[in-house]
Amino acid sequence: MIRKLIEEPHSSERVSNFNILLKDLKAFVSVPFFISWYRSAESKKVFPLLLQELQDLNPDRIRLKKFLPGYNPFFKHLDYLQYYLYEENGKPVGRVASLIDRNYKEKKYQGRIGIIGLFEAETREIGYKLLDEAIKDLKNEGCTKIIGPMRFNASGEAGLLIDGFEHTPMPMEPYNPPYYKEIFDQYGEKENDWFSFIIDQEKASQYMERVTAILNNSLNIEEKLRKEGIVIRDANLKDYANEIEKIRKIYNAAWDTIEHPQFEKFSDEEFNYIAASLKQIALPELIYIVEENGNAIGVSVTIPNINEVIKEVDDKIFKKFYPKSFPLSLSDTYRDLIIFREITRRLKSKKFKSARIFILGLLKKRTGLDALLYKRTFDVGTSLGMEYASASQIADTNLNMTNPLMKMGTVGLTWRVYNIRY
Repeated sequence: MIRKLIEEPHSSERVSNFNILLKDLKAFVSVPFFISWYRSAESKKVFPLLLQELQDLNPDRIRLKKFLPGYNPFFKHLDYLQYYLYEENGKPVGRVASLIDRNYKEKKYQGRIGIIGLFEAETREIGYKLLDEAIKDLKNEGCTKIIGPMRFNASGEAGLLIDGFEHTPMPMEPYNPPYYKEIFDQYGEKENDWFSFIIDQEKASQYMERVTAILNNSLNIEEKLRKEGIVIRDANLKDYANEIEKIRKIYNAAWDTIEHPQFEKFSDEEFNYIAASLKQIALPELIYIVEENGNAIGVSVTIPNINEVIKEVDDKIFKKFYPKSFPLSLSDTYRDLIIFREITRRLKSKKFKSARIFILGLLKKRTGLDALLYKRTFDVGTSLGMEYASASQIADTNLNMTNPLMKMGTVGLTWRVYNIRY
């Protein structure tokens, strides 16, 4: 049976809140834990930390404030939001969200656009029922184009995994069962694809040797850039607020191009919300600011793969863990605390096998500058004992990124955003 969890799915700039019961939000967040395929031998699923997920997906900043201290400001610019929950024998075994974001615009499309996201389904039949309901509601809201699945937009997690199921996803990389593709193929066709490039030591080393030779033969490009007033420096986490503001401005400007479909600029509040989470897992030696005469013109952010830790702790201690129906249960909190404690310990020792290249962008193109950022990231990651990295999510339209990344690694995971028919 499908239940709609948002009491009033319409909002406005003046009143930006969507009422939901805490127990219903908990059930919605818990669905992935009850998808059987994720418990199979083939699955590489990494389950989320429940408290963080509750905060990220909480659209009710008024009534739930006393229970959940954080609030995702993304919901403030939605005109419409509905959460759909499918329950069977008392278990939450399917979900989907439909939304209309007043800030999301496409340069080549002027109609009202709906977005489908947060999709999970135990069976194909459940998936069809959920999508039918969500699509019907978006059509009734006047949407003439529907895209998805996405976790909010391309600045969150874009697309449905359609290839690369053998790879364990890194933080903020979508992961789902293979049969989800069969479901979405019934409803639409490709809007665009997104990639993760797996960069391993062997292939990347060969590329970096060539890069080093080129840089040296070019009379030391780094020195030439320095004479032009361009330097690459480590981020100063002691001045985190100012550094984050520089990164936000670069991100909003550099990504606002046709190379980045489904892009939507971050507000200050949204970016600060994400930055607060990233600060907890950041290694300053893997975050770089490019400056020209003191003005920031580029950024590179690589984060350690904390999914390694979550997976290890779950496999060792919480193999048979299922969230309790009680919204804030002690057993759920205990799992989160044990994992967070291990992540903190690992961050202090800086012992990670892998990392995710999360952001890399330049406002001004300079010969060799992007290569210098790749090389510094590779050298520092290698010195920390990291064996490989994932550069993601890279759109199929972004040839400036896909071409060099193909020389350093291979496509690992492929995600698809669908243009959904109705």
